[in-house]
Amino acid sequence: MTFFSFIPHRHRWQDIHISRANAVAPNGRCYFSTFISARCRTCDEIIHRVYYRDISDAQARRWLG
Repeated sequence: MTFFSFIPHRHRWQDIHISRANAVAPNGRCYFSTFISARCRTCDEIIHRVYYRDISDAQARRWLG
């Protein structure tokens, strides 16, 4: 973590892990979903995202931003 990590910046994601499994959506239904976790190289922020549908690895990486 750098000294200026609190300044707004474009996240540069690394350590990206993409997995697929069944997940229960907020509406109570079970879907085959894609789970993504990644860590920002600059500020060490970690994100976890669940997409309640099966998406490709390339699309998941694009949606990280």
